[in-house]
Amino acid sequence: MSGKVALIIIYNHHQHADNIPLLEKMYRARFPDIYHLVPVMRGFAPSADLLGGNVIPVRGKSFHFHGYMAQGLRHYFREEYTHYIFIHDDLVLNPGINEDNFRDYLKLEREDTAFLSNFYVLHQRLEWIYTPDAYAYEGRVEPLPAYDEALEKFSAHGLNIKPLSFNWSLLFRGHYVPPAGSFLQKMVSPLRWLKVVLRRLQRLLTWSPNKRKLAYPLVGGFSDMVVVPAASITDFCRYCEAFVAPKLFVLIAVPTALALSCRKVNTHDDIRMRGLHYWPGKTWGAVRSRYDAMGLNSLLENFPDECLFIHPVKLSQWNTDSA
Repeated sequence: MSGKVALIIIYNHHQHADNIPLLEKMYRARFPDIYHLVPVMRGFAPSADLLGGNVIPVRGKSFHFHGYMAQGLRHYFREEYTHYIFIHDDLVLNPGINEDNFRDYLKLEREDTAFLSNFYVLHQRLEWIYTPDAYAYEGRVEPLPAYDEALEKFSAHGLNIKPLSFNWSLLFRGHYVPPAGSFLQKMVSPLRWLKVVLRRLQRLLTWSPNKRKLAYPLVGGFSDMVVVPAASITDFCRYCEAFVAPKLFVLIAVPTALALSCRKVNTHDDIRMRGLHYWPGKTWGAVRSRYDAMGLNSLLENFPDECLFIHPVKLSQWNTDSA
């Protein structure tokens, strides 16, 4: 099975847009059609030498980057594409994967099948830091499917949505407060946090114990690599856009939008490979020391065969001279 595919690279942090030429070099031979979603923020815009027809300026906050995917649709959409592959700029895809064979790796036998690393049903992940984000979500907005229709779509993916049991993390965790700079910000930030806590406390007190039903069915999951089939890309982006205004965190917004828009979604459980997530600490240190003085070329030449991707690989911290 073959066909044209779009590789869409999402830049969560605008200051790393200078990686565009390097990522073009890494992926162009394998994916001829590449697009870059680069956030434009106050005081920043990609330099002139980085701009091109495939560099798409977007706006919004990085923890709502599903908005980037929706904003870019009119720029990267083509009738000839069978799939749209979204990856982060700090994710390195297995060097053996290309436009011609990615369906084999991800077992996308059907044209209407999507891919996501995993799904979380939130009543089983109360300790997850973003579960309170779903708990605080206030309900359906246009153009999302009606509540019962959404439940049916989730059920078709084997995702059974149940009420959340009581957990104190639902009250206190998961609300992001930006770092306070000025004296005024230092005064306002605690007040914002207190407002969120009081709103959640009201819900906990008014809902009967053990029956804390989500205002709208939601699921979670990692969103560092997402593959959307052409038949679903328009609905997927519409649903992503709907989750921006309520400020739903991306690790809930993207999995939910994918489950609502696609007939079938493969995950790591359906394929022979897994993505590897390495965050700062002992595990990440071990990975860094494995490749000659942080050499990106060494990583690409010795990439683990069983690994779908490695995330994150902060290119600004690696030796990229020979890559």
